[in-house]
Amino acid sequence: MTEVIRVSKDVKDKLVKIAAELQLSKGKEVSLNEVIEYLITFYEENKRTRKDPQLLISLLGSAKGISEEFKRSRIEDESHI
Repeated sequence: MTEVIRVSKDVKDKLVKIAAELQLSKGKEVSLNEVIEYLITFYEENKRTRKDPQLLISLLGSAKGISEEFKRSRIEDESHI
């Protein structure tokens, strides 16, 4: 079953650019769904290994609030250690 997700034109343009890069590396067509799955997997692996989150943020571009929310989440996570 498919769901509809609304994104701004700017976000869609960024997803399409990432799709183009993935298509080049995979050598086959990549859907936007696959791009989103890739980004989710990247995020989950990054969170697990505690690598620098700036790479993901730079992939998605700077969006107001993402950085602040991430910092708040990171502080929360670190306070539970």
